[in-house]
Amino acid sequence: MKRYSVMIVYSGALALCALVGASAAGAASALALARIAINPVTEMALVTNTTAPAPEVAAVSGFAAPLAPSFANRATILESISWRPRRYHDHEESSHGSKGFSQIHAGFFDPDGEQEAGFIGGFRGGANVDNHVQLGVGVDWAYKANRATEIVSYAPLPGGGTSERRLELARSSSHLFPFMAFLQLSPGNENGAHPYFGIAGGYEVLFLSAEDFTTGDQFDATYSGWGWQGWAGVAIPLSGQSRINLEIFHNSAELERDVEVPYGQPYNEVVDADGVGMRFGLSWGF
Repeated sequence: MKRYSVMIVYSGALALCALVGASAAGAASALALARIAINPVTEMALVTNTTAPAPEVAAVSGFAAPLAPSFANRATILESISWRPRRYHDHEESSHGSKGFSQIHAGFFDPDGEQEAGFIGGFRGGANVDNHVQLGVGVDWAYKANRATEIVSYAPLPGGGTSERRLELARSSSHLFPFMAFLQLSPGNENGAHPYFGIAGGYEVLFLSAEDFTTGDQFDATYSGWGWQGWAGVAIPLSGQSRINLEIFHNSAELERDVEVPYGQPYNEVVDADGVGMRFGLSWGF
């Protein structure tokens, strides 16, 4: 009887041990499913845009135990950031364009009356009040020369043909300089070809000289006075702030001088400097 009792107790102990072992094995398996194996190389390749790494996990005796973060193995990937300082004057430049401008031009000036047309060239420069209004100063140089000749003979040329031999009887020249302040308006959109209009006023100076070779008489005089100009043109953009300008203009002035007579009453001479012309130019902003 005692033997059977010992066997029963022993069998119960074995069963209890088996049950405990099975429970322990089941618990270990459940924890094993939740185990996370971290490979630093794989983690660096998969984790992006993180600033705080996930804690590493290690298996200790079949259990998953968190470890303290390691600064050497943090899975942090930094993206490059590019920047540039903000330009607060971009809007101002696009709205008002350049602050100043310059223009050079050349063309012809045809005075009223029977006088022949002559060359004119000049310069204008100033400031842009806004995209449509310009203020500045300018100067022109109108030049004209005349010669009076007479054919006196003909001479054959060695290679064929005939040359004329002319005798110079007289010659004359004039130099007109208008110095003016101007206002110019540019309505419309300046992105393409656009019209502009200007008006100017100032002081004009005329230098006249002439010589008569038949009589030996010479003439030199300087005339001056106030005058004005008006013009209308079209500006064609090239690149940036550069433009080609084509304009017609009108000049109006009465220039005078006082003449002293040795044995007589002084008098006043007046020269009419009215006329029209055309100018071609190039302007640019800065």
